Amino acid sequence: MKRIEYLPWTTGVLQQCLHLHDSDSLGALDLDLTARCTMAACIYCDSKPAVGSEHPGELGAKETAYLLESASKLGLKWLYSCGLGEPFEDERFTVLIEKALSLGIRVSLFTNALAINARKADWLKRKGVCLIVKLDSLNETTFDRILGRHGAARYIYKAVENLRNAGYGHDRTYATDLAFSIVPTKLNLPDIPDVIRYAIDCNAFPSVGELEQAGMVLAKKHFNDLALDVSHLAGLKADVERLLWEGYKRPICPSIIAGVHIDNVGNCVVDRETGLNCKWFLLKEPRVKVIGNIRDDTMSELVRKARAYRKSCFAKNKRQLTKFRSVDYVFGGCGGSPAEIIPLAQKHL
Repeated sequence: MKRIEYLPWTTGVLQQCLHLHDSDSLGALDLDLTARCTMAACIYCDSKPAVGSEHPGELGAKETAYLLESASKLGLKWLYSCGLGEPFEDERFTVLIEKALSLGIRVSLFTNALAINARKADWLKRKGVCLIVKLDSLNETTFDRILGRHGAARYIYKAVENLRNAGYGHDRTYATDLAFSIVPTKLNLPDIPDVIRYAIDCNAFPSVGELEQAGMVLAKKHFNDLALDVSHLAGLKADVERLLWEGYKRPICPSIIAGVHIDNVGNCVVDRETGLNCKWFLLKEPRVKVIGNIRDDTMSELVRKARAYRKSCFAKNKRQLTKFRSVDYVFGGCGGSPAEIIPLAQKHL
């Protein structure tokens, strides 16, 4: 079948962002929005206990607008928000999208979609927002269990219908503006082929990524109760490739190398051991280094500090980086697989 690509993760967007990175510009920004997430209580949430309610000190609407203006002056093309809370529960959300649009910045959001009604779906499509929607199962009982809320799954199914009616997934000529986030566990393993088929029908990119050893699965000590062993993952990979294409993997997110990561209170954070912008790509509890804060530093200063720290990591942690280069996930984690990310990051230091 024809490959389905998620527009913000295409090779073209990655190369565009890397080109800006190499010319000392800023191709991508990974921005954590609110910590608020009240409509679901996902059993493997990687951000618990931080996520759940709004944090004191979160960036306000004016600060977020200023952040985007500053990043735009450095060439920003793509804004990614893939973690922490639910973006549609953020009071700044409309301001954020309108500001990004006025600056010519494209937006990719991860969402549980529980708040997407027909009117909101139409608005998002008009604004050109790309969406990654959580969709682990088409079995309502199983999905409710994963979401931690009885009756939640049906709202997500309806949200996807609203998005399709608004025009999401309709462009079959280049790349889609819709993706489904699918995390294989012992609960939903039998359901994943049906989700893949549904994604094909929706012209949505099926983003299959492995379970992280972080957040709720550690706090509740049930990683072993949920995680699939390598043989089951390999079997699932074969099933997925039969439905999609040989060599399927989650692509590299441009922001992990070519961006900076600003959290919900304005901190610029990087992975402590590698200096990369995604704190989740090793599929374990994050260990981060705070480089600075947008309230105290200019965006150009944060970009410079983050890149300097990464260079120092790649110079000092060679043994650890060699170890990471050998980590090649079955499907890929947040941002892709270290075996692909580390060499590419080294090339673009």
